[in-house]
Amino acid sequence: MTSSPVWQTRLFVLAAAVAVLAASLFEPDLMTQTLLLAPFVAVFGLPHGALDLPIAEALWPLRGWRGKALFASLYLGLSGLVVLVWVVLPGPSLFAFLIYSAVHFSGDWSHSPAALRWSGGIATIAAPALFHSADVARIFGYLAPQPVADLATSCLVVAGGTAVVTFAALIILRPVLRTGAAAEQAALWIAAALLAPLVYFIVYFCALHSVRHTAETINCLKDRKRALLTAGLLSAVTALAALASFLLRDGLQAGSAVASISQTIFIGLAALTIPHMALVDRFQRSRRPLTAVSGSEG
Repeated sequence: MTSSPVWQTRLFVLAAAVAVLAASLFEPDLMTQTLLLAPFVAVFGLPHGALDLPIAEALWPLRGWRGKALFASLYLGLSGLVVLVWVVLPGPSLFAFLIYSAVHFSGDWSHSPAALRWSGGIATIAAPALFHSADVARIFGYLAPQPVADLATSCLVVAGGTAVVTFAALIILRPVLRTGAAAEQAALWIAAALLAPLVYFIVYFCALHSVRHTAETINCLKDRKRALLTAGLLSAVTALAALASFLLRDGLQAGSAVASISQTIFIGLAALTIPHMALVDRFQRSRRPLTAVSGSEG
């Protein structure tokens, strides 16, 4: 079994340490956190998802603009369906989003033993709720009715408590699991305890998840330069579309701005994650031997 490159672990731990230091100095309120969330996700988070078109081109013969248009139509159509379901059924959609996000994020430790893979997946979603339940419930309240948001937060608190105890027991009782993955997850828990939930999400999503996915995907694509250019272009288009969506919503007063940005980002991520997960899973299964070689070389 291979492990992820050490530089990725060091980058994430460094980013978490810098974020903790900056947060202790400036103590950003929810409005500031939200305004930080949008550009960080757009600049550092979206590019890894924008590689989905190059991934699709590696999987299937998307000949000419018609092939690419067909793929884009299917991809965006599925994303649009997710948004529609969320508008109609926000409560179940929030729970579904949390569950499949944990499954998707667990892939950041796909080269680790199953115990660390699943403890990591749960940590990414549940750790903030364990330490900042009121803040998490408030954010969830922008995405679903408040009673559902409170219930989702309570479920995450239970899941987070169970996960951190299980993780600690595994590290103590099984020295073989004291790997880079364990160091990353320890950093996750510490960051979740010391950082506000949105800042924690920025650090994890941009400095670990996006970096790892981009690096692994690029290593498996033949035309890396073209893939990066395509990802940059699609990221810019997506960011502009998100900005337009935000500006078309309520006025820019603090409360409505936080709600609008949170809804745009998280419901948008929920919508894009479904086709992204399906595509990445198909790509990883088709390229597993090559991925293993690339990981061992890192």
